[in-house]
Amino acid sequence: MKKRIAVLALAVLLAVTVSPAAQAAPDRGSPFADLQEDHWSYEYVAGLYEQGVVNGYPDGTFRPAGSVTWGESFKLILLAIGCEEPERDPEQHWAYPYIQLALDNRLVYVYDEETLDQVPTRLSVARMAARALDLTDISGESPYTDCSDGYVTELFEKGIMDGFLEDDGSRTFRPEEPISREQICAILQRMMDADFTQRPGMFQYSNYWLDELEGVPLSTFTPEQFVEDERGRLSWTGGGWYAHGIDVSGHKREIDWTAVAEDGIDFAIVRAGNRFYGKNGSGAVAEDSYFDANMQGAIAAGLDVGAYFFSNAITVEEALEEADLLLSKLEPYREYVTYPVVCDWEYLGGKESRAYGVDAKVITECIAAFCQRVEEAGYQPMVYFNKYCGYVKMDLSKLTRYPFWYAEYTDYENVPSCRYGFQMWQYTSSGQVEGIQSDVDMNLCFVPFPLPAQPDPAPEGEPSQSPLDPEPTQLPFPETAPPLYPA
Repeated sequence: MKKRIAVLALAVLLAVTVSPAAQAAPDRGSPFADLQEDHWSYEYVAGLYEQGVVNGYPDGTFRPAGSVTWGESFKLILLAIGCEEPERDPEQHWAYPYIQLALDNRLVYVYDEETLDQVPTRLSVARMAARALDLTDISGESPYTDCSDGYVTELFEKGIMDGFLEDDGSRTFRPEEPISREQICAILQRMMDADFTQRPGMFQYSNYWLDELEGVPLSTFTPEQFVEDERGRLSWTGGGWYAHGIDVSGHKREIDWTAVAEDGIDFAIVRAGNRFYGKNGSGAVAEDSYFDANMQGAIAAGLDVGAYFFSNAITVEEALEEADLLLSKLEPYREYVTYPVVCDWEYLGGKESRAYGVDAKVITECIAAFCQRVEEAGYQPMVYFNKYCGYVKMDLSKLTRYPFWYAEYTDYENVPSCRYGFQMWQYTSSGQVEGIQSDVDMNLCFVPFPLPAQPDPAPEGEPSQSPLDPEPTQLPFPETAPPLYPA
């Protein structure tokens, strides 16, 4: 886990030069001949100079408008977050050891060593600074007229980078301009001064600092509302309607659906297909060979049914491809589908995932496009996520039109611990159900499906909206429905 910059000012003890080593500066008010005390960057440059973080040139100048290279940017940011200075190989570029550190700390996701002496843009440095601070690119509206990047917006909201005020009163970021020596000094000092523990509305998850999302209802569940029986099956004592369900894929092989229904299962969500997620794979989609057998068996046994697609889309085109495959598989069962049709976007494989480094904004657009296509086909869409994906890889505030299906297992004394509300909970992957020979995912659903009809994403005769544009809809939450299983 990366160390926090907010508590590491004293850890930056080594002189981190952004240029050749300087001689002692002349004894004057400013440590540098070309940086006056009334200049906007003086307090940042002088502060870092006093801490031994930056130095100037042998002639006593700092050259504040000079550029900073990729190698220098890596070194400054990495040592600022507490990374130990790596050993140098005299046969390699001086900054070469910092490349792996930059990759390990997610400052960049890929990097070409041939560019160490090139100058990064302001946008590139902003993204590295935000990731070093353990921020995500999930943010509000950009204050800039020329840049909508989520990381850049996060840094503006946290007071780390503020861009330029133009003569007409607008604010620009100038993302493609090179980063200057004085600008990176301001960024570093503000990073070291940042203390997110004192910021209202922020919370920590793992090594990420997150803003509480506006417009996403908070969870009202408490662990005390759930009771576990001797088989590990949960019941809800919150006083509202709920139903017991499972979700299955072809990995379960043949299922005795009559036995499943007789064992107290009310609904089944059946996988229709998946996309391969490995970085070196084809990223192809595949149909679940047991989908028809599972749908037919569950329907014949009297269960309510829905469907899901295991998504790893990293473009909107891929998301629509997945949705279209699912819808084609679902069409013969249209009249029986009362439960949601789910976009199950998951992040697997770590650095070997094809989705590694894909921004949350892009993933959110993929999920929204998938759900909008499902909705246009006349089904109820739903978004599946675990805590990591819901907090870090998605912007749930852009998906509140659709009900949420949350996955968290661990021990039941402390779950569900999701900050945000949800309509369905996958509480274990090791459930035991008659008619299924292996462990199975178990779920509780807290609202009765199908839900009331929602307004169309785009009124008839008007241009289609962006997947992220549909008007928000207030979805029902557990306490609004009458009881099915009394407490």
